[in-house]
Amino acid sequence: MNKLPVVIDTDGQLDSFWGIMLAKQLLDVKAVTVCKGKSKEAEQAFENTGGFLTMAGLQCHLSKGSERPVLISKKVPEQRRFLPDGKCGLPFPKGANYDTMPAWDRIYQEAKEAEGELVVVCFGPMTNLALAIFKYPELSSMIKKVAFVGGSYDFGNVSAVVEENMAADPEAAKAVFQSGILMEMYGYHFELKSALTNAEVGKIVHGANGPYTTAFAMSGMSHRPGEAIYYGPALAVFGIGMPEHVRFERYNIFVETKGELSRGRVVPLNMYTPLGYPKNTKVAMDLDREAYMNLLKETLDGYEKLE
Repeated sequence: MNKLPVVIDTDGQLDSFWGIMLAKQLLDVKAVTVCKGKSKEAEQAFENTGGFLTMAGLQCHLSKGSERPVLISKKVPEQRRFLPDGKCGLPFPKGANYDTMPAWDRIYQEAKEAEGELVVVCFGPMTNLALAIFKYPELSSMIKKVAFVGGSYDFGNVSAVVEENMAADPEAAKAVFQSGILMEMYGYHFELKSALTNAEVGKIVHGANGPYTTAFAMSGMSHRPGEAIYYGPALAVFGIGMPEHVRFERYNIFVETKGELSRGRVVPLNMYTPLGYPKNTKVAMDLDREAYMNLLKETLDGYEKLE
C-alpha cells in the first residue's frame, strides 16, 4: 500500500517526537517544517526538532519557519507540559541539518511535487501554513487536506473554552480554515478520549527502560496528579495512517479571534450557514483504543530493539 505524502509542521515540543516516530512508520514524510509556536525561544524549537529527526532515524527536508505568531503584538501562552526547553531536559542527539529553503516555500514546493496528494500535518500552531497560503494563494487548491492537533469540540486546556495550539496563533488558524482546504481536527476533546491510565502506559512500555521509552513516558506525562496522559501528534498520525480506527463527524468550524477570554475558541456548527460555508472539517470523535495502544507498543518495541 502506498503511503500518503505528508509535510509535518511542528513547534518543537516533546510530544512531536512521538508523532514523528509514528509518522516514519505509517506515512511518507517529505519534509518537516518548524515554527516557534509555544516554545520559549525559537532556537529551542529548531534545535529540538533536529534532534527528534535524528533520534527517530527520519531523513527528509527540514526547514525553519516563523519565529513569531502572525500578529506579533499578540501574546502566546507559555506551554505547560514540557518545561522551558520543550523537551523536559532530555538529552537528544545532535540535530539534523536545516535546509536554506524557509518553511512556507518548502510547503509550497512539496505540494507542487505531490500533485494534489500532499497532506499537511500540524502538530502545533498553524503559523507556517498560514504564511505559505498568504504567499501562495493557489496553495489552497494544491493540498489534499490539513490534519491538525488543536481546537476542541467543547472545552479547552488554556481556558474553559480555548485549547493551547489555537491560543498560540488563532489568526493563523482562522486564515487556514478560511482558505477552503479540507480540514481534519484532532482536538483536546479527542486527546481526553484517548487518554491512557498509568496501567495502560505500563503495558505499552512493558518493562523497557531505554531512551525511547523515557521519551515516550515524558512526552505523555502530566505534571499534576490526576491529569490525563495523552499524545496529540501521535493521535493525528494514527488517524491519517489508520483512519478505519477513528470515528469522525463533519462540522463547519469557526475560530474566534476577538474576545479576550475566548480568543482561539473553536466553534463547531453542525449545519450549513446562511453564508453557505460547507461542513468541510472532519472532527475526530472516538477511536479504537486497542488498535491505538498496539501501534504505540509496536513502534516503541521496534525502536528499543535498535539499541
